[in-house]
Amino acid sequence: MFRSLPNSDFQDLTFTDREILATATHPDFRAWLTRIRHIGGCQHPVHLVGHTLTVDAGTGRLVRAFTSAEQPHGRLTIACGNRRQSRCEPCARLHQGDTYQLVVAGLAGGKGVPDTVRDHPRVFVTFTAPSFGPVHRHTTDDPCRPSRRRRGLVCAHGRPLWCLDRHPSDDPLTGSPICGDCYDYPAAVLWNAHTRDLWQRLHRNLYEALATTRGMSRTAARNTVRVGYAKVAEYQRRGAVHFHAVMRFDGPTVDTPPPAWATLALLVQTIRTATRRVHLAVPGLDTILRFGAQLDIRPILPGNGSDDDLNERAVASYIAKYVTKPDVAGITVDRPIRDAITISVLPVTDHARTLIRTCWTLGGRPEHKALNLRRWAHQLGYRGHIASKSRAYSTTYTALRAAREEHRRDQADELLPDAPDAITDKQWTYTGNGHTAGQAMFADAIADDLQAARDAAHDARAGGEATGTDTARLAMPTNRRSRPLGTKGGQG
Repeated sequence: MFRSLPNSDFQDLTFTDREILATATHPDFRAWLTRIRHIGGCQHPVHLVGHTLTVDAGTGRLVRAFTSAEQPHGRLTIACGNRRQSRCEPCARLHQGDTYQLVVAGLAGGKGVPDTVRDHPRVFVTFTAPSFGPVHRHTTDDPCRPSRRRRGLVCAHGRPLWCLDRHPSDDPLTGSPICGDCYDYPAAVLWNAHTRDLWQRLHRNLYEALATTRGMSRTAARNTVRVGYAKVAEYQRRGAVHFHAVMRFDGPTVDTPPPAWATLALLVQTIRTATRRVHLAVPGLDTILRFGAQLDIRPILPGNGSDDDLNERAVASYIAKYVTKPDVAGITVDRPIRDAITISVLPVTDHARTLIRTCWTLGGRPEHKALNLRRWAHQLGYRGHIASKSRAYSTTYTALRAAREEHRRDQADELLPDAPDAITDKQWTYTGNGHTAGQAMFADAIADDLQAARDAAHDARAGGEATGTDTARLAMPTNRRSRPLGTKGGQG
């Protein structure tokens, strides 16, 4: 504890020092530290007041009482659980780990999934968005658009169709249109807004393509082969969403192998055929929405393979990384936009600002009311989950969180007494969120210490398991940049 200071000395301290001192000298400081460490150093915790009472139904005896009055500062502090790294890095890191476990379980088994899935045909696929007009590209050695046949040519608005500059990835021009008037902004926004519908049509088309190839009905195809998947959405610099997905052939259930004719080659052919058949007409838009022509499909091998091969851990790490980093600097923002005036002061590029304004404008039209575009303007119209999976692909986030909470209770010896006929009464009320300035500094220090301990354990484990390959480094997701797989998100 800090010693108490005379009032005059306290006034001489800087604001930061006063906040730290006020936090550290509070009577509940040590208990508060323990609680913040328990929730991983969450940067924006949620505060609740109330109680949970457990009563034996037969005798009416109170088995256990848990109240906020027993907690530091008289309130229960829980983690915010935000998956965005820009909002809460500790919670995002935890969500990233859950995503890794979810994806890798569907590739290598575990968490209730049999390890026989490693023998099923599996691929890593990148589904891109179509073109809405030529854009500046991220290049290092070659000019952006050096084509000789474009030199001297101009668009209908008198702007050149070529660019001899070299754009780094952080150049605001990267991903922006060659001509903003030629770029189809409404189609770009409505593409993002309808990706969920396009994916549903793709999933349905997979079974239609299988049925056509095998000469059977779609129902028979679904009863014979299942296509399991896990996918994540990523924004390109041009503001269009594309998907990275793991796709797998199963038998009727995940624990049964697919028939012998359901080969890796058939899976690749089925995905290509189904993707080409996806189309969607949108009211008020002349363009038919489809997936982009660029479709990258790579097989996932059960072993380590060579440096150029995809393995289970590398793919799971790659997908987990994008779950917590869905936002692209200068392209999207991490909070909803409440009014049109705010758009003009957002820290985004001019291209992104136009996309957001297009969302706001289209959101006021009756034919697009169901899309709720103004609510999702900060995400350029995209209204789906960043990560999703088919029902039988692997375990769920809920199961992973429940297992982690049970483990924590075991570690803290907080298991409830056996009371099969107990009645639980829960009454909790939200009272606020966040830290004071002083609390935030201690919470950040706790988060840094926990991460340093995890990194040290990870490096020690990787060093002990390394056998001449870098695969062990991909065992768990970290903040290090992963090797790009599929289509690069930084390019236009």
